Amino acid sequence: MLPNLVLLLAMSAAWAAGYLFIGAAAHVPPVTATAIMTGIAAIVVLTGVRIARRRPLLPTLRTRPWVPLVMGMSAIVIPNLTVVLAEHTVPPDVAALVGTTVPIATILLTTFVTHETPLSFLRLSGVFVALAGLAVFVGPGNLLSHPGELAGIAIMMSGGLVFALNGLFAARQTRDLDASVLSAWTLLFGAIYLGVAAFALEDPMASNPGAAIWALIAEGTLGMGLAYLGYYVLVARAGPGFASLYAFLVPVLGVLATAAVYGHPVTPGHLAGLTGVLLGLLLVTQADRLRRLTGLARH
Repeated sequence: MLPNLVLLLAMSAAWAAGYLFIGAAAHVPPVTATAIMTGIAAIVVLTGVRIARRRPLLPTLRTRPWVPLVMGMSAIVIPNLTVVLAEHTVPPDVAALVGTTVPIATILLTTFVTHETPLSFLRLSGVFVALAGLAVFVGPGNLLSHPGELAGIAIMMSGGLVFALNGLFAARQTRDLDASVLSAWTLLFGAIYLGVAAFALEDPMASNPGAAIWALIAEGTLGMGLAYLGYYVLVARAGPGFASLYAFLVPVLGVLATAAVYGHPVTPGHLAGLTGVLLGLLLVTQADRLRRLTGLARH
């Protein structure tokens, strides 16, 4: 049990640190920055899956090649690029909290679009509690006086919505595929898409990342590559339910890391907002379990 806890904490810390790495490279053209990070991550994950996990790569690709081709765009390009774009105006701690909206978007889609998730008062309450917590953390006055930050949050949420839609696609197309191998191919295709887009829209050869190159390498290696590998190892060792606990740890670690690196004080408003986000996430993701524990009737 202890090794699984250590792996969960390490993986969550890597994902949380990723928001700091992305923020440190904010002056690099966004598509170029995302392409570099994703390319490095693809190398790390492909190597890890093939050598460390000893999984054959080609059978998964041959089984359903269009799946990683689609997911390269819906799971990698759009979600990652929106985070990079958002962090031009959104601080890393806020970005870490906004990342929790992906499970919320998934629940809303499966409740009101696909009708796979029963309508629940607890889940709907969780949505509003989480969004209210995010507003408290940022501060309503700050949002009104900094429209750029509000726009960045909206951009990042749109990427989260695309990632949630990708999850619905993956649930139908990937049940019989090796998840870690599929992730490696998805990252590779995403890196190819981003590389082509960088040369078409920006001039990556003329960009001068300077010291930010280390942040890009760190994000590609640690925040994306090793974090992805750690997640799939943890799923194999402890199951997806235990691995999903990262969603509760990343916001906390993101807030603490941002406070430590930037010297920002953690105010009572920050603590109240963070608590609201985590409580809302708990209600959204664990509504059925909470209903059984408390004896509440399903609405």
